[in-house]
Amino acid sequence: MPPARRRPVALPALSLVLALFFGALGAAPARGDAPLQLPAGEQVVDSADALTVDQENQVKQAVTKLSADENVQLYVVYVRNFDGKSPAAWAQQTQDLSEMSYRDILLAVSVDDHKFYFGSADAIDDFPASDLRSIADSAIAPAVRDGRWEKAALDTAHDLDRTSSHRWIYLLIAVLVVLAILAGIVAALYRRSKRRQADDDAEAAIASDAVLTVDELTSQPIEVLDPWSAEVLTSTDNAVSVSADELALAVEEFGDAAVAPFRAALTTAESALAASFRLRRSYDVDAGLGTAERHRLLVEIISMCSDADAALDEQVPAFDRLRDLVTDAGDRLDALADRSARLADRLDDAAEHEAAVTGSSGRAVAQSVAGNVALARELVQFADDSIGQGREAGTEAGGPSTVAAIRSAECALDTAGKLLDALADAELNLALVGEATEGSPVATATVSAAESFIDTRRGAVGTPARIRLSEAERLLDAAERTDGPEEAAASTAAALAHALEALSLSGRDVEAWRVSSDDGGPVLTGVLVDAVVSTGPQSAPTEIGRGGFTIGGRTPGSFGGTETSGRIATGGRH
Repeated sequence: MPPARRRPVALPALSLVLALFFGALGAAPARGDAPLQLPAGEQVVDSADALTVDQENQVKQAVTKLSADENVQLYVVYVRNFDGKSPAAWAQQTQDLSEMSYRDILLAVSVDDHKFYFGSADAIDDFPASDLRSIADSAIAPAVRDGRWEKAALDTAHDLDRTSSHRWIYLLIAVLVVLAILAGIVAALYRRSKRRQADDDAEAAIASDAVLTVDELTSQPIEVLDPWSAEVLTSTDNAVSVSADELALAVEEFGDAAVAPFRAALTTAESALAASFRLRRSYDVDAGLGTAERHRLLVEIISMCSDADAALDEQVPAFDRLRDLVTDAGDRLDALADRSARLADRLDDAAEHEAAVTGSSGRAVAQSVAGNVALARELVQFADDSIGQGREAGTEAGGPSTVAAIRSAECALDTAGKLLDALADAELNLALVGEATEGSPVATATVSAAESFIDTRRGAVGTPARIRLSEAERLLDAAERTDGPEEAAASTAAALAHALEALSLSGRDVEAWRVSSDDGGPVLTGVLVDAVVSTGPQSAPTEIGRGGFTIGGRTPGSFGGTETSGRIATGGRH
């Protein structure tokens, strides 16, 4: 492909600045290299004599291949130093002088002080900033630090070529996932529309709707159903967790008898969800399944999660009437402020315990609570801010602002309490199991640690970790129920292995989330969720093109399924 057309750029406002500094500061070099106007047609400029002739030829071949493969021009410049300027400032002037533009990427290396700049003058759609940052961290920084000048350029060209070459695969997967999610949302909205139209014959309408949903599902290929089932497993698991949290608050206020219908709905949803996780586990590990059976499992998973959601959604109006957050809103905010103060008093002592626990052992149980206190502290502050906002909104008027403030504070304080309780549990469990590495106490402690970690980081944890946790819980329960010692030991060992895998996978999910997300603790912990709202009219699930969907903003979750949990952001809870 021919090189991209160049255009003058007055200010490279979209430049990605990735300048890293290595080594101690020394005396300034005697000679500096001013920003350059790169010679026309030259993509490798070595004014510092950093490369041998053979090395320079290899770099030129690499950038030429990259240009031919991906229609992107990588300019590599080696200088003695950046003439007293920052790498970013030096690079910006060089980009301006050289009229670099779209699909031009500059790698500038200062060999005297081991600094570099890597970035593009304009944003490039198929080479996003996150990819360039990853290349800078993994390929360029180590090579520049060690003075392997040619390797910095060769690895950069290779990684750029590889990143774009495989992007179409990721794009295809992303498109399939988005289509699957949209199809799920359409089906969900259709079910809700049907329920709103139902009157005394609600049960018949819901049954009819369920048939339509299954018919729609069975027409979808496995390529759509696979990511869709993973998505609904995660979203339903989150909705069940949020529902359990608010149900516990309702029990404190009104007692067990008053919440019996809601507890029954939650139990139904939990059973359907557990069965769905088992089916997904079979789908993932059973190599002997045929295509038809795999398709059937995916349809059943999505249908069962839909049933779990429906069980919760049907109870939402009655639950909101029971737990009316507008009535006595001022008293609720006062009670939340008292609760926040009590939690705040626990933080300093908890920090000492966390340091002792995480520093005394490398076991997974100990590491699962690392960072709990910092997260709890952030959530307590978030709760205090929410309480203040609720009071500013005015408790007499009530409405969504007050409800959102109350639920935000409730969710944050619930999760902060869980984080601190998990730390105390870990400390106790470590003392109980001593130096043991296996057996029922170790398995129980590890499963408990995985449950707590995933529940308190559910905004980042994906489906694979949740599947392992569900299997660990099932195996541990089986071990406790069996009378045979050998069977119990086998189930216990398997439960421990699955719990350890769940902790490992969820830990990776959280680390990846921290790298890629600017959101804070309330999103990580699932205190705030995304509310999905329709932006256009919808009809039957087959008419996907008739409407659109958008994220209606972050909102505290409420009792209900995935369709209703985020209803505060859409004005659905008063």
